[in-house]
Amino acid sequence: MKARQLGVLAVILTILALTLGSPQSSGSMVVIAFDLSHRQSPKGLEVLVGLAPFYKVLIVSDETDLERVPPDLLKAFNEVRSGGLTAGNLRDVDILLIGQPEALIKAEEVEALKTWFSRPNKALWIAADSDYPAQGSEKAQQFMNTVLEALGSSIRIDYVSVEDYKENAGGQAYRVTGLVDPSPEVSFLKSGLNYGKVLFHGPGGLFVLVQGKPVNPVKQPELKPKNVYVVARSSENSKVVENQPPEKGGLGAMFYDPLDDRVNTGPFPLMLIEVFPDNRVIIASSETMYGGYTPMTVTEYYRVPLDGPQFISNLLSYMYSIVTQPVRVTETKTLTETKTETMVTTKIETTTTTVEKPVGVSTSVAALIAVIALVVGLAISFLIRR
Repeated sequence: MKARQLGVLAVILTILALTLGSPQSSGSMVVIAFDLSHRQSPKGLEVLVGLAPFYKVLIVSDETDLERVPPDLLKAFNEVRSGGLTAGNLRDVDILLIGQPEALIKAEEVEALKTWFSRPNKALWIAADSDYPAQGSEKAQQFMNTVLEALGSSIRIDYVSVEDYKENAGGQAYRVTGLVDPSPEVSFLKSGLNYGKVLFHGPGGLFVLVQGKPVNPVKQPELKPKNVYVVARSSENSKVVENQPPEKGGLGAMFYDPLDDRVNTGPFPLMLIEVFPDNRVIIASSETMYGGYTPMTVTEYYRVPLDGPQFISNLLSYMYSIVTQPVRVTETKTLTETKTETMVTTKIETTTTTVEKPVGVSTSVAALIAVIALVVGLAISFLIRR
């Protein structure tokens, strides 16, 4: 091979290596999107972005949303998409995070989310709030319930606040230090935690619907759906309160009536996971991973040590494992065989086909291509010098 031909080959291989190894194009990489189009604060977003080794997309409503984002943080995103939660903005998103919203979701955005979540290999983490009026009243709870109902989830959040008189920061019951106490199926989410606690600053009250009736899955685990798992909870010393009852213009409690002793004492779920067919999952948290008054990214609050970043890292790893799993398609065929003139037998055959989802070229492959390019380049240099 002539030196010029080797040079062309080296250039091609080098470009290929850089392209495959670069995070500047989503391609077949895992894409994670962060919603900032519903007046969320970017507080704590720098921690999440640092923990997410994916192609990062920031979704905003318009350019005015970017005014809230520090320049250094904005540089950490691979792409910014304007227009909110549209079908176009969600087109290649695998993992979607919706931090505590301070504005209601639009009908067309709900439809876009339904279409997006109907596809295989999708993970959604959506966060809400309590009914305390500081961060947009009960809009975050309304937003969450609208989305969860549209996506066919059994999880809901009540229009109340959960306060913990034992597990809290600085002696204030609304600064709940949630206990990471996952169901056995998701016990790995506790891996690497030092304290087993995460901040839920002013959480609402999650519950699940079972045949249309509300259930506290922490206190009644035998009644919860099998595909719903508890991740974090309050302690037995927690209660629900109503900061904005109907007489003050708020929405009434759906389940956790503060005046009903059968349901108004803890523990209460603070974070739940619901698993759907075709590698789809919803994580619902009663407080937020970014935005809000103080997100769960903190490592300490009022001198209480917490596991925020490690816990979030575990959740991101879990979502990654969901969206990169092969899709299993089960087909059932009914075969009819005639044995005699009067006897017909039916045999059912079930076959399972695994469809691999490409998730990008591994770092090792990209590195190998780069090494080959380097070797070829050295060979060229040697030949030219000769």
